[in-house]
Amino acid sequence: MSGWRRFRGLFGPDPDRDVDEELSFHVDMRMQELIASGETPERARELALKRFGDAADLRAECITIDERHGRRMERSEYTAELKQDVVYALRSLRHRPGFAVVAILTLALGIGANSAIFSVVNGVLLQPLPYAHADRLYNIQMIYPDGQRYNAISAPDFASIVAANRVFEEVVASAGMRSPLIGLGEPREVVGAALGEGLLDMLGLGVALGRGFSAEDHAPGRGNVAILDNGFWQREFGGDASVLGRSFTFAGGTYTVAGVLAPDATLPEPRDVYFPLIEDESFSATAVDGRRSEYLDTFARARAGLTEEQVAADMLRVSEQLAAEFPTTNQRLRMGARSAREAILGDVHRPLFILLGAVGFVLLVACANVANLLLARAAARQGELSVRAALGAGRGRLLRQMLTESVVLGVLGGASGLAVAWAGTRALAAAQPADIPRLDNVGVDGTVVLVTLGTAVLTGLLFGALPALQATRAGLAQSLREGGRGMQAAGQRARSALIVAEMALAVVLLVGAGLLIRSFVELMEVDPGFTAEHAVAFRVSMDAIGYPEGTHVRGFVSPLIERVRSMPGVTAAGGTSVLPLQGRGGLINFAVVGAPPPPENVNAEIGYYGVTPGYFDAIGARIIRGRDISPQDRTDAPPVAVISETGAAFWFPGEDPLGRFVEVGGGNLEIVGIVSDVLQRDLATPAMPQLFGPYDQWTTRSLQIVARTTGDPLVLAPNLRTLLRSLDPNIPLSDFTPLEEVVSEAVARPRFYTSLLALFAALALTLAAIGIFGVMSYSVTQRTREISIRMALGARRGEVVGMIIGRSMLLAAVGVAAGIAGAATLARVISSQLYNVKAMDPATLGTVILVLAATALAASWLPARRAAALDPGTALREN
Repeated sequence: MSGWRRFRGLFGPDPDRDVDEELSFHVDMRMQELIASGETPERARELALKRFGDAADLRAECITIDERHGRRMERSEYTAELKQDVVYALRSLRHRPGFAVVAILTLALGIGANSAIFSVVNGVLLQPLPYAHADRLYNIQMIYPDGQRYNAISAPDFASIVAANRVFEEVVASAGMRSPLIGLGEPREVVGAALGEGLLDMLGLGVALGRGFSAEDHAPGRGNVAILDNGFWQREFGGDASVLGRSFTFAGGTYTVAGVLAPDATLPEPRDVYFPLIEDESFSATAVDGRRSEYLDTFARARAGLTEEQVAADMLRVSEQLAAEFPTTNQRLRMGARSAREAILGDVHRPLFILLGAVGFVLLVACANVANLLLARAAARQGELSVRAALGAGRGRLLRQMLTESVVLGVLGGASGLAVAWAGTRALAAAQPADIPRLDNVGVDGTVVLVTLGTAVLTGLLFGALPALQATRAGLAQSLREGGRGMQAAGQRARSALIVAEMALAVVLLVGAGLLIRSFVELMEVDPGFTAEHAVAFRVSMDAIGYPEGTHVRGFVSPLIERVRSMPGVTAAGGTSVLPLQGRGGLINFAVVGAPPPPENVNAEIGYYGVTPGYFDAIGARIIRGRDISPQDRTDAPPVAVISETGAAFWFPGEDPLGRFVEVGGGNLEIVGIVSDVLQRDLATPAMPQLFGPYDQWTTRSLQIVARTTGDPLVLAPNLRTLLRSLDPNIPLSDFTPLEEVVSEAVARPRFYTSLLALFAALALTLAAIGIFGVMSYSVTQRTREISIRMALGARRGEVVGMIIGRSMLLAAVGVAAGIAGAATLARVISSQLYNVKAMDPATLGTVILVLAATALAASWLPARRAAALDPGTALREN
């Protein structure tokens, strides 16, 4: 009989087998009649088979009739028996509330945690992008000689892609910006974007109110309309439709609100307000100037049927064409295209799937715990099962009943787990953790409910299979005569195996969490190059009308910083175009005057930042040699710059950079100082070469101002707001952020993943400890007679304690040994998430082993003490 037929036979009649047995019976009866009348057995069988005709046709007809008549009865019987089993399972759980509560809570934690993380994976990774033909959307990138990829491209390069590509139906760009929005209530700084013609249509995004952009809106001299993001409209204007037609000022221009995006219309880079992108004379495929002024984020839709490899090959062809036409600016650069999904999701795939796998381990530990509970319960029910077997219940019937009970338990745990998942997903979405994209899609929807239900049923079968098979094994009648001792011994072995599995899974999770914690600690010990304590930053943007030229901007910034510096408690103040740990800033062409050109794989660029006098004192950076930017470095003074320590070592190896001239952006300037490295990207990325120039000589319309105080910097907020209003009421106080919070945000993602994995590891460890405690307690209960005899024969209490604890430590040791192999695999998987920590860090492994040993010791201590406290005489009389 096949494996499927054997399994099928456990849960009901098998029509094929029943018909075969029935036909065989009738043939045998006819043969007996013929043999009685004098025929030989061989002749009797031949005549009997001949009488029944074609056996195959008869068999098929009988099966059809049997199935037709038996299906309804069979279905009715199955339904009745299933209902009976479910009712019995619920009644038995009600009679054992302690067991039911512990098992359901254990499963609720395991299933709920899985559902919560799956809801994140589903919403972030699995749900399709909300764009038309999303599988054909690509983001254009610029790839530099050192392999670094940047999303922004220049206007001339954009025009060249539009003209020269052979794979895209549409290529559309957008440009982000920040500026005060004036005229719609209180002035506030918002983020906006200028959208290229047809971008909303290409993405399939509509409006809920008013209209979208027309072709005329993108014509030069037009473009004085705007569309509000739906969330911004709801948040700032309460969904008031009267905002249509109202005018406001943004980035020095006046615009009229023409529409509001639909609630589900979200761009790849969501902004508050959108404008038409006007393609001026810089958008030229033949332009030479401006090719390294990269500010456009570009999306394109490929023609149907093209693969990513074909798109990438065409981008390489365009790159080679541009390198030949414009060798000065494009010779060592190439362009790439990544799918829109990859562009939007970034690198969140691996850590989210790691978390999903980790929480799956927690569920397995929970299953092992519940399986241990069911094994103990099955041992207590051995008499009942043996009696039922003696009265004629087959093993299949008993298996079905016990599996039904475990599935009911799993479904109850799953239902409770949905509440855990709902609370967990709401907490995750509210926290907006670690800049994970698409968190608005995360929630307990129909997909999550179905997955949770399926997980609950599979979990019930998983943790119920071993106890059911163990309890219904052959020899139930003999077990009844032996008083269940055979079942107890077999059950003890199964429980021990489950404890070993729990410990192994706990090892894997603890090692993973330990590595991430070590990595996070190493990350937090990195010197960012500035002192975050007692310092705060805020942004001012001079894009409002009244600051048309750099002189007007500088005329506002200089007195503002002086007024900030003179505030009570402020010891230093200065401004920068980009704060530390908030991005690399602008890259600009760079060359050392008189030096040979760099190798082919080196970017001939440097990060450039405009800073005011006093900025390095404000952030706590050190001038190593030379001088700082001074108030005398004005627009009419010789161009100068301060280079970072890494920049000096990279561009002037073995030389003194002070007094040397470098070519930056087409002009020469003198290096007058060397400053200590300041990390710009994140704590895990080494410092890059940086060049700091006087703000007066490199003026930007947006500036981050840093103030260092002697006390709590947060108390400056009211005074700063009053100061800005006194200088210009149209410039709001924006992004008021302590530098300590800047550092905290820089490690938000590793902290989030580390915290979750540590939580799952702690949960698994707790469940494993509960499992060890339960197994040891049950073992003591079952071995009461044996322990009493040992003590009556002279065994000391210490020996009894050592025996119980020794068994626990043995199980833990086997589990640790088994788990180390799995931990090595996990360590390799998460190695990309580690900083300055080896995949199999000895300190982490040693700590995990000690923690598990202590856990096993603590979990077995109380059962061991209880065993040692037994009164041999009383125990023997009771047994």
